[in-house]
Amino acid sequence: MKRLAAIALWFYAGWTAGALVDFVGGWYGVTIGPALGPILGTAAAAIVAGDPRGLIWGRPTARTSSTAKPSTQPSAQPTT
Repeated sequence: MKRLAAIALWFYAGWTAGALVDFVGGWYGVTIGPALGPILGTAAAAIVAGDPRGLIWGRPTARTSSTAKPSTQPSAQPTT
């Protein structure tokens, strides 16, 4: 559910950013075209949906209590 909401929001944010670039470019006589918004929105939504490196949604890991080992590191409590 969170992923679907994020996809929709990133699509809308990309579309808005593309429209803003087109609008500001019009002040300087640079006509980019209204297609930039949907292109940027689709690209942003595809990156969030696919998450190729697993940075946004993380990768599922198999965690079981039987494989967990107690820490062998000494505790980091200050000595007096």
